[in-house]
This record gives sequence, C-alpha cells and structure tokens, in this order.
Amino acid sequence: MKRSRKVPVWLRRLGTVKAEMKSVRFPRTAQEGFRQCAELSATAERWHRQSIRHADPEADEEGIERQRRLLLARLCVGEARRIAKWNKELSRYFGE
Repeated sequence: MKRSRKVPVWLRRLGTVKAEMKSVRFPRTAQEGFRQCAELSATAERWHRQSIRHADPEADEEGIERQRRLLLARLCVGEARRIAKWNKELSRYFGE
C-alpha cells in the first residue's frame, strides 16, 4: 500500500492546537468537570431568560419558555446540519 504525501489538515494545525490547549485549565476530576458544565449551563440559561425578558418585558413565564424552546429547536437543527456536513467532510480531514 502506497502512503499519500498529502498531509491532513488536522496534522498541519497540530502545533496551533497544542499552543491553545496549554493556555486552558482543565478540570482535575470528572466530578469537577461535570460541576463546571452544570454551572455554565445554568448561567447561560439565566442569561437567555433575562435577554428574553429585556426584549419583551410584558412576556409571562409561558411566553419566555416558548421563546427559549424555539431557540433550542433552532440550535438543534443547526447542529444536525453541522454533523451532516462534517460526516461528508471526514475523508477530507482524515483521509481514507
């Protein structure tokens, strides 16, 4: 089997990724990571609710919840599109 001389994109950018990873502090344990994730999620949800209230001060809790669910549905659709596109481009990045 002949090896390809073409270097994958991810390998060419490995030095950049390594430098970026050194500046990030990762959780020491899985429990700490899970706690941080939960805190970030709660904070993001609180900010989202506040932004809806700010945009529509007369909205009741039901209206706020409806707006929140609409945004989450749009994000899910966008994520599904991103995954489908990534699946098509896997060979480009990792070659087969």
